[in-house]
Amino acid sequence: MRVIGGSWNPATISALAAIFGSLTGALASSVSTWITQKHQGRRDLLAKRIFYREELYSDFIRESAHALADAIQHSLQDPNNLTPAYALLSRMRLSSSTVVLASAERVIQHIINTYSEPNLTPEEIRSRAAKREDPLREFSDICRAELKAMQSQLH
Repeated sequence: MRVIGGSWNPATISALAAIFGSLTGALASSVSTWITQKHQGRRDLLAKRIFYREELYSDFIRESAHALADAIQHSLQDPNNLTPAYALLSRMRLSSSTVVLASAERVIQHIINTYSEPNLTPEEIRSRAAKREDPLREFSDICRAELKAMQSQLH
């Protein structure tokens, strides 16, 4: 670079300003894109985790309700009736919170206890339903709270 009379050449200053401005703009754009992609990747992973847990919890509720209905009407003739609920509980151990696991374990224990109680008559079943006795309510509420907390991280 040539210095004319002890000062910078105006053309050189303009050229350097243009180059540094372009570099700054390119760098800012690249950093912005990188940050956006990083956050989008996290959001996608969290959305997949939420979907997986919703499916898992829904399957557990369905299988537990089926086993509970069987337990109300029968004694435990076939332990395989509990296999789907136990399998789902074991899958929950891989990713769910300890609060969800504890509630799921209480549901299974309730089902096992119900199998060892006398079978209910249709009238007793209606009476419990009228009192809104639902051994799956606590589990459902805890799962809803966990999923809601996860969804709040998406925003």
